[in-house]
Amino acid sequence: MAAVLVQVCVDNRLNHELLRVQVRQKLGSIGGSADRIFILNEVGGNVGENFLNTIKLLKAKGDPIILCAVLHHDECVAAEQGVRVPLETCAQRMGSILAAQGVTCRVLTGTIRTEHNHLLWSDEPEPRYQPFSFGVY
Repeated sequence: MAAVLVQVCVDNRLNHELLRVQVRQKLGSIGGSADRIFILNEVGGNVGENFLNTIKLLKAKGDPIILCAVLHHDECVAAEQGVRVPLETCAQRMGSILAAQGVTCRVLTGTIRTEHNHLLWSDEPEPRYQPFSFGVY
């Protein structure tokens, strides 16, 4: 069964089900599908042992990992305390762990707006409000 691994912060305001829906939408937009989406937690969204252990578990079962992502969020207590690693550093660490485990897949990054759990992918432009105007100008 194909799997996706998503690393997020331990913050209790993050709704895993809403994040899974948005990850599944992203996966569909890039032409993929997965049976399972694992939301992994670590303080600040840093890449930790849970990520490595999940890879090992999936490999032992023979389940392919087709996509990984690191998502940071605004209003992060860990960031305020100075314990969150920069997003790009987390993505590089994730890529290194995947390579060391012999897993080849895309690594994405993004930011979650904590208030409503809206996910903004780093490889997509931020949506902008544009009023609809009637008529020709």
